Amino acid sequence: MDDFFTSEEKKELFSLYRHLLQSAGDSISWKDCLKLKRHLIKAAQCNGLQRNNFGMNPVIRDLQTAVIVAEEIGMKGSCLIGIMLHEIVKGHVLSIDEVNAEYGDDVASIIKGLVKTNELYAKSPAIESENFRNLLLSFAEDMRVILIMIADRVNVMRQIKDTGNEEDRVKVANEAAYLYAPLAHKLGLYKLKSELEDLSLKYTQKETYYFIKDKLNETKASRDKYIASFHRSYPEEGVGSRIEVRHQGAPILSDMNKIRSRKRLLRGFMTCSLSVSFWIPNRTRPKKSRNAGRSILS
Repeated sequence: MDDFFTSEEKKELFSLYRHLLQSAGDSISWKDCLKLKRHLIKAAQCNGLQRNNFGMNPVIRDLQTAVIVAEEIGMKGSCLIGIMLHEIVKGHVLSIDEVNAEYGDDVASIIKGLVKTNELYAKSPAIESENFRNLLLSFAEDMRVILIMIADRVNVMRQIKDTGNEEDRVKVANEAAYLYAPLAHKLGLYKLKSELEDLSLKYTQKETYYFIKDKLNETKASRDKYIASFHRSYPEEGVGSRIEVRHQGAPILSDMNKIRSRKRLLRGFMTCSLSVSFWIPNRTRPKKSRNAGRSILS
């Protein structure tokens, strides 16, 4: 592994591997963990894996993606094994038949879906179209494959913040906004969708991103004051402490789109709106909840 992994990457590898095993719990057997580790080491030693345009180690990248899938999406077991092995299969270090024999049909199916969608992605010149999104969904067959692809793009977007490869970062950021964010929205991954959109704006329109972010930060004290007053307005025993802030603010890209649509740009001063909503436990009607919201303008 010395030729493929730097000393820092080796430390990160074992740290992420332990983290992933902890997150996976009983969904991955110890026997499968040992086989997986053996295959990863073999792939690294025979140079069957390649770094991407940002110089990311594919094994580290897969581990990071697997952690997102386990902790932020909630898929484990076969999905995590499939994530770890699909780069090895793409590099012809391990065959699908070997995966099927050692890990079972479910893992092999996920890897097939990832390989097929990656091939489609590489061949298509128009990934920003609705037709391509629909084609990608049909090619994947298993919706878990799409969820893994979204997690992988979130991971890449998080890792490239300090890269010097500006051209590829802009390209990846645009793909995140046009392809992956809409898919995440369709599948109910609203938090990841917002993160993809905001990072895309940050990488493609940095001045606009930080301008809006600063304006939103200016209203933080006002929001905190309002939330505190809202808690005090429900003095019933135990209720105030159990009020949950569900959505404190919209994504930065969402605010930018609202500003554009409403043309709220006046003499260089931009006003940003932020909504805060609450969930309040209702003892008399447990199946329903009361909601309250307010738009706070800077």
